[in-house]
Amino acid sequence: MRLLIIDKTAGLPSAHERHQALASLPNLELHVFGPSRWVENDRAVSWVDHGDERYVPHRGTVCFPGYYARHFYSGGLARVLRNVKPEVVQLLEEPWALVSGETAFLRTFVGSFDLLFYTWENLYRPWKYPSRLSPVYARIDRWLHRISVAAVCATGMAETVLRRKGYDKPTAVIPYGVSARYFQSPVVRKDPGRPFTVGYIGRMLEMKGIDILIRAMDRLPDAELILIGSGADESTFRGLASQCHVENRVRWISSIPEEEVVNHLASFDLLVLPSRTMQGWSEQLGRVLIEAMALGIPAFGSSSGAIPEVLGREDLLFPEDDVDALVGAIRRLRGDAVWRTEIVEYGQRRARELFSWERFAANMGNFYRNLGFL
Repeated sequence: MRLLIIDKTAGLPSAHERHQALASLPNLELHVFGPSRWVENDRAVSWVDHGDERYVPHRGTVCFPGYYARHFYSGGLARVLRNVKPEVVQLLEEPWALVSGETAFLRTFVGSFDLLFYTWENLYRPWKYPSRLSPVYARIDRWLHRISVAAVCATGMAETVLRRKGYDKPTAVIPYGVSARYFQSPVVRKDPGRPFTVGYIGRMLEMKGIDILIRAMDRLPDAELILIGSGADESTFRGLASQCHVENRVRWISSIPEEEVVNHLASFDLLVLPSRTMQGWSEQLGRVLIEAMALGIPAFGSSSGAIPEVLGREDLLFPEDDVDALVGAIRRLRGDAVWRTEIVEYGQRRARELFSWERFAANMGNFYRNLGFL
């Protein structure tokens, strides 16, 4: 099978691992198309060759880099479709994204291919999208529903939403994986004299619930909080830290490159993702939770969106916005060494079994075989 993957994040190191794993599938000729430059978490990323590609890379020029639904290609996409002549195109994009519509449009001119998309959407919003382009997205979404042969869903919640919208073609739930370096890095032994460290990595936005972490610090006077990331609400959170008189125990670190995440995670005693569901948004996966689990760092999350699906057990969850429950869980972690060891081992096992790129590739291969492609 000649497969073309269209992936806006193709230039990221983690995407290279994903595509390397897919390229190892038997009877597969893999081509990958993406932008030569992309913006991920407020950082510009240029796609450079790694020198060990098992797949054929193709680069294009993207408009609106960093905008997941709004981006499209001003150059390269038509050329790669015409030259590669793929039998199957796998969009690692939402079915309503402009690039999905662009691919569907070009399909009518460059030759037929079987088309699949990938969806993270875990809120049921029938043909409505949080954008002024909502009517355009709706037309593209309906178009992709008609012409696609199958869909891959990031979570069970995403599959449920897709079915509620009337999608009746084959689907598979295949979540993304995390880099092999999280499985390979040794667990760091913390200095026993250092303060207990709670960490967060992600965007500084209200929906991420960072205020819950800051309020929890007010109840944990001997703990330290490290917040890594940037976003529109950072100044609000800094103000809250001052109001709660914990500013001396909160460290702020700007957005970091993907390859530096593992070292920062290793410095945490606990990773917390306190997301809250808001109108138009619910946590779609929480990749940093998986990274922490794979590394052997305890991970707690709120009940928002797909977080329960990722963590897989109740004692690692707390209700959204519930500071008391979060503080109680942190105190238990600090005082119960047996439980801590148990959840660390559980997390590492769960991450390896469900969220490695090898597992992702194997599941995608099985889905393609079931569809008769391989």
